[in-house]
Amino acid sequence: DVLAPWLDRQFGADVTDQRVFLDLAAHWERDFFEDMDALNVRRPHVLTRVSEYVDDIVRFVQRIIDNGYAYEAEGSVYFDVAAFDAAPGHFYAKLEPGAKGNVELLEDGEGALSTARGKRSSADFALWKVSKPGEPRWPSPWSAGRPGWHIECSAMASEILGAHIDIHTGGSDLTFPHHDNELSQSEAHFGCAQWVNYFLHAGRLDIEGRKMSKSLKNFVTIKQALRTYSMRQIRMLFLLSRWNAPLQFDAKAMEEAVALERLLASFFANVTALLRDADASDARGSRRTCAPELELLRALDAARALVHRALLDSFDTPAAMRAIQDLVARTNAYLQRGRDAIDAQPVRAAAEYVTRMMRVFGMAADGARIGWRADSGSGAEKSPEETLLPVARALSNFRDAVRDLARAGADPARLLQLCDRLRDHDLPPLGVVIDDHGDGRALVKLADPAELRRERERHETAAAAQREAKQRAARDAELKRQARLEKGKQPPADMFRTPDYSAWDARGVPTADAAGEPLSKSKLKKLAKDFDAQLKLHQKYLESLNTDA
Repeated sequence: DVLAPWLDRQFGADVTDQRVFLDLAAHWERDFFEDMDALNVRRPHVLTRVSEYVDDIVRFVQRIIDNGYAYEAEGSVYFDVAAFDAAPGHFYAKLEPGAKGNVELLEDGEGALSTARGKRSSADFALWKVSKPGEPRWPSPWSAGRPGWHIECSAMASEILGAHIDIHTGGSDLTFPHHDNELSQSEAHFGCAQWVNYFLHAGRLDIEGRKMSKSLKNFVTIKQALRTYSMRQIRMLFLLSRWNAPLQFDAKAMEEAVALERLLASFFANVTALLRDADASDARGSRRTCAPELELLRALDAARALVHRALLDSFDTPAAMRAIQDLVARTNAYLQRGRDAIDAQPVRAAAEYVTRMMRVFGMAADGARIGWRADSGSGAEKSPEETLLPVARALSNFRDAVRDLARAGADPARLLQLCDRLRDHDLPPLGVVIDDHGDGRALVKLADPAELRRERERHETAAAAQREAKQRAARDAELKRQARLEKGKQPPADMFRTPDYSAWDARGVPTADAAGEPLSKSKLKKLAKDFDAQLKLHQKYLESLNTDA
């Protein structure tokens, strides 16, 4: 960040190899898609690169000139905003009419070109820029140069989608001038009154209450965020915010996202384990559907309707997630009846619906039926040895330890400690979770070992912080105690024997000031209160001496 600008100023004009620019762009393209893959963002069906569309961009600009809406000036080409705005059927700054003529926004969009020589108006923007020494360049009828910022999007989108686009997306900060300039130049090119039917402008990302900006030093990369949070936790944060509202990324916002992601993970694990038990059990057949089951099924139907209605309302994902969370809570309440009193089918239906919506939201794998991951067989499988041997080894070690204790006639409490160690330390790293239930039967759940490890580390970190806070509070309390004892060394009868007073009562409380004037009632009351407080401190001090002795 420090060396690159200096090198560019010193030697940038000497760069003539176009591959420098192409290799740099390719590097950051790979980096971008690595981040998108890590966040489970699907790859686009078509990927366009400006360097591959320069000839199309030149033709696009030439047609705008031919239509009378652009002009050449000293090797660059500018869009004639006044000519376009005056033409019948055209209107500049459709998206942000109030921003028309906003010098600050125009300068932000055009940079140094906002005051370039040859421009007819400060509102005119570059379609083609003549290149300076050391900048990338391509041949054109006007100069060896490069495309303007806005024209790239219009030309490439039109090559793929044609003369009209239904939906165009982008950040809310791109509305003006970028998207307004895109609209104007495209409508000037095609001679149409409307190039895009709908714009979806996403809200900006705020970091700790401020707009994310590298210059403001509040810049968090996706890779940095993924070191602390999982893909699902980050996606959950976005689901809990309206897509077109500012998104706050900070510890407090992530707490809510992490808590909901863990709630769903626990729900999936519990339901999967219970359904596994139900499928394996032949103790009884299907049970009659009663009021509790009907209530759960009605809750499922209500959740479906609420989620559908929320997504029809401008993709209101926070409302959709509230409905899903309520369904999970109702299903968990039903499961509290105990495994012998529940019907697996409505539970399965609720869990499958929640999973389906998590697939829609990119939280669960495409092949998942219940939970985050795809069912067995949907991808590369581990061999039985890789899957079972670590668990078998842990159980064999547990068995050996139990036998040793039994042969030694050990206290049964030590056997229970071994069981706890198997549950808490040996099996979780292997992805096995054992939950003890009140009915005396454990519930066995499978989970991602890495997530279990992170969860344990979070608990240990929180516990360590709690211990530190407790120790700090104890140290502070001891310092205060020592300060009180130090203050209590002085006998209360001596504390007011000062030149400020001339008379005292039998206890040593002053009754007259230095001039012999009697003290007021309020003053006497305050001094008596101070005396009593010092008396208590002195007594505590004397008690501490007796205790030490």
